Amino acid sequence: MNPDKKKFLNLLKKTDRPFISDILEKIWDLPIYEYADSLWQNTTNTPSMEKELKDAFEKEFLRVGLKMDEVKLFSDRLEKIRVIQTSTHLTASEGPTFLALHYLSLLKMPSQYTYFVGAYSGVPFSNSAWSGCLNYSNRFELEDIISKNYKGFSDLKKSECDRSRDSKERRVSLIPGNMSKQLVFQSKIPEKLVSQIEYLADPIRKLTPFAVKGNNFSTWATQFCSNQLRHIMKGKSILYFDINEVVRNYLIKVLKKKDHPLHDIFFNSKTRKEILRIFTPGIPFFSIGNFYKNKYRQEPVFIKNGGLWSRNYQLELSSEKIIRELEKGILCPGLFLVFTSLCFLNGMVCFGSFNQVQYLSDFKSKWLKIDLLEKELVYSINVNSFTSGLCIDDSDNTISPLDIILGFNWDFNSNIKMGDFIKPLFPRIGIKI
Repeated sequence: MNPDKKKFLNLLKKTDRPFISDILEKIWDLPIYEYADSLWQNTTNTPSMEKELKDAFEKEFLRVGLKMDEVKLFSDRLEKIRVIQTSTHLTASEGPTFLALHYLSLLKMPSQYTYFVGAYSGVPFSNSAWSGCLNYSNRFELEDIISKNYKGFSDLKKSECDRSRDSKERRVSLIPGNMSKQLVFQSKIPEKLVSQIEYLADPIRKLTPFAVKGNNFSTWATQFCSNQLRHIMKGKSILYFDINEVVRNYLIKVLKKKDHPLHDIFFNSKTRKEILRIFTPGIPFFSIGNFYKNKYRQEPVFIKNGGLWSRNYQLELSSEKIIRELEKGILCPGLFLVFTSLCFLNGMVCFGSFNQVQYLSDFKSKWLKIDLLEKELVYSINVNSFTSGLCIDDSDNTISPLDIILGFNWDFNSNIKMGDFIKPLFPRIGIKI
């Protein structure tokens, strides 16, 4: 075993990621094209997708701009392919880690397939992917992204100068400062975003969807990201959507069914007690956005004492009340509900990064200890579909999608080994070699 590989895997095991360590040990020396091919060999299309989930996908596909005939086509295709990329946060533009995982995933995707990207919106705008920003590298200046004629250019320039003291990250914020702690889920397009579009550089502006103040931000952002990745990965069928919206719509339907496992989790005290024992009482079921002391922040919502609780939120465990809060867009489904719905109830294969692959493995082992879901299905779920890396040039500088859109000439290396593709991410997960 080469020194880098041995040292990294040992360090990874010490950081509470034993499952991902086992995966990387197997794939480390594989050429990226060989591993990329294997991603699409380990998928499944059983069991049949629940009608409620298929309806939820169709509702979301319609919301993000597909026409009715396209909705049915893509819904049927997803039911057959049964694969979603779920590593990404919902953003206006993505960074070099998301670009890398898309490249890896698309490298050997069969030509008749669609790449479904279920972006996660249950995060604040200030999350590490900077959901409300245009992200780019230091190859470009601010004026390469947005015209000096924009009335807020001087403020953007000042923010860039302040940021440069501590970071090489470059970004243009499309949201006002008072939105930074808000949840991306159910957020609205601000006036700032609308006013900036006409001043963006032509290559970016041509890919930018029409924006209306007060409309849903995630609809606009998923369309924008779809346009960007299609521009970079030409000839690929690509569709972004908000995975939290899908699961929200799914829960609205299934929580009305008394014979459904999720109804049982919420409203059968014996089942609920068992779930909280195995998964621990501290597992969040939802997130909400809340004001506290005149400040907006995200709060995890737990099941406690027969109700839903966060620091400043309380709701009785009643199907009518929870459904009402879901319909109003107040409750955002958390990771546990998202992946239980997709994977362990509907057999979806979710491509994922370091953290996702680890917690999906943990979820699987815990579900196998409980007699609520179909054991055979849970056992068969593929939680090994690791997709991560970092896009860098020959000088180890990162590459963002906007860099390529703005004309940076760079070719993906389809011969690189997986270990070398992943190694640049080590510092980001707290490992130094």
